[in-house]
Amino acid sequence: MRHLIRRVALAAALLAPAMPALAQETLRLRMNGDVNTLDPISTTNFTVRNAAYLMFDTLYAMDETYQPQPQMAEGTEISEDGLTYTITLRDGLMFHDGSPVTAADAVASLERWGSVDGLGQTLFSKMESIEATDDRTLVIQLAEPWGLVLDALGKISSNVPVIMPAEQAATPASEAVQEPIGSGPYRLVPEEWVPGSVVVFEKFEDYVPRDEPPSMAAGGKIAHFDRVEAIYIPDTATAINALIAGEIDWIEEVPADMLRYFDGVDTAEAVAARQSGNSMQLVVNHLNPPFDDPLVRQALQLAVSQDDFLLAAYGDGEDRYLKCAAVFFCNGPYATDVNTDRVLERDPEAAQALLDEAGYDGTPVMLMHVSDIPTHDAYYAVLKPMLEEAGFTVEVQPSDWATVATRRASKEPVADGGWNVFFTGWGFVDQSNPMTNVYVSGACDDAWFGWACSDELQQLREDFAVAETEEERMALAEEMQRLTHDLVSYVPLGQAFPSVGIATDLEGYIESPVPFFWNLQRVE
Repeated sequence: MRHLIRRVALAAALLAPAMPALAQETLRLRMNGDVNTLDPISTTNFTVRNAAYLMFDTLYAMDETYQPQPQMAEGTEISEDGLTYTITLRDGLMFHDGSPVTAADAVASLERWGSVDGLGQTLFSKMESIEATDDRTLVIQLAEPWGLVLDALGKISSNVPVIMPAEQAATPASEAVQEPIGSGPYRLVPEEWVPGSVVVFEKFEDYVPRDEPPSMAAGGKIAHFDRVEAIYIPDTATAINALIAGEIDWIEEVPADMLRYFDGVDTAEAVAARQSGNSMQLVVNHLNPPFDDPLVRQALQLAVSQDDFLLAAYGDGEDRYLKCAAVFFCNGPYATDVNTDRVLERDPEAAQALLDEAGYDGTPVMLMHVSDIPTHDAYYAVLKPMLEEAGFTVEVQPSDWATVATRRASKEPVADGGWNVFFTGWGFVDQSNPMTNVYVSGACDDAWFGWACSDELQQLREDFAVAETEEERMALAEEMQRLTHDLVSYVPLGQAFPSVGIATDLEGYIESPVPFFWNLQRVE
C-alpha cells in the first residue's frame, strides 16, 4: 500500500526532469487545486496567491499585529501635510533574472495592481501622481490626505501588490504573465512547471532577507530548503496518506471527516488554522439569467440553509465552524446582524413565491461542481436538492477548482463559457475591512466576479475611506451590509476554521491567515 501511495502522490513530481539527491532538501506542498498560473494580479485565486508568495516580494508587508512594515522598502518619508510619500527601496534587491529591482519596476507593478484591486483602485483614486525619481526612489503624491496608503501597499491577501519587472507589469491585468519573474526567496523553475501536475521553485541565492525576525508577512524571509514543489494531488485521502508516509510535507486543508487519519500518527498532525478562517460564500452572477433578476437572487437566499452546508462539510466538529451572516466577518470590528433574516432562515415556500413573482421561466442554474476540494464537493452536493426543492431548475457540470477559477472571469452567457454561481471562501483579513471586502464595492463592470452594481455602495465605500470616527465607520458598515444583502452579490454560508496537515519534523511554520513557507525547516 505504501508503494502505491508513493506512486500516486509523487507521479506529478516525477514528471520533472530531475530530483535533488537529498529528499530532506526539498519541501513538498499540496495546495487546494492546481497552480495553473503564478500571476497573483490576474486572479484572486488563493492557490495562486499562496504559491506566488514563494517567489514575489512587496514594498510593505503586514506583521502579526496587522500593521504595515517596510519589506522591499527601506522606509518612507511622509510630508507634514500628509500628501507626499517618498519611498526608498532597500539595497540588494534583485530579480530572479539577475536584473536589479528599480523604482520604475515598483511604479509599473503598483499601477497594474491598482487597475484591478479594490483597495488599489481606491488608493489610485486618491493620487495625483506616482513616479520614480531615481532608481531607488518612488514618490506618491496624493490629492488629499489618506491614512491607508501603507496599509494598501502591504495588503496581505488577494490581490497582493507584488513587484515584478516593468516589462512584465506592462501586461494588462486581465492577462496572466506566462513566466513571471519575482525577487523573493525562491525562484520559479519554468522548465519544470507542468500545469495539472507540479510547479517547482528553487532557493534564490541572491535574495537578501531583512534583518528583523519573521512576523507574519513581514520581517526576514529565510529560505532553508533548496527546492519547493507544489504537487497537484486531486484526491485528498491520497494526499493525507502521502503526508503521513513522509512523501509530502504539508496539506492546505484537511476535511473534518478525515481528521481521524492522524489518530496515533507521529509523522504528521492536523492543526486548526484559526487565523486562516474563511467566510464561505455562494457567489452570484448578476449578468446571466436567472440571477440578473433581483427577486430571483433573493429567492436564492431563501432557498439555502447554512446549517446544511456546515454539517455536510464539518459534521459534528462545531469548533471548526460558525453560523454567520455578517458581511464583515463575525467577531470582527464591523460585525452586525442587520438585514440577515433571508440569509439565516431557510424558507423554500417563500423562495418559490419570489420565483413566481419574478416570472421565473425555468432557466437552468448551472452548477460547476468542484470535486478536487472536499469542502466544495460537499457544498455542491447539498446545494442541488435545496435549489430544486425551492423551484429552481438545476444543471450540473463536474469540474475542478482551477477550471472554475478561470471560468469565473467570463462575462459570457453560460452556453458560451459563462456561469451562474460558484462557491469560494475569503478570510478575515479580506472581509473584515470594507476597503478590502470585494462584495461591497458595487463597482458594476469593474467589480469582482458576479459584477454586482450599486452606486449607493460605491458612495458608502468612498465615505468609509475618509470617515474620521469609529462611530461613522460602524454606521457606514451597517448600511453597506443592508444594501449588500438586498443586492445579493453573494450568499454567506457561515465561517469555517479548517485544519492544515503538516509533517511533525518541520519547525518555523508562521501563524498567519496566509500560508508562508520561508523560515520553515526540517529538524531531526
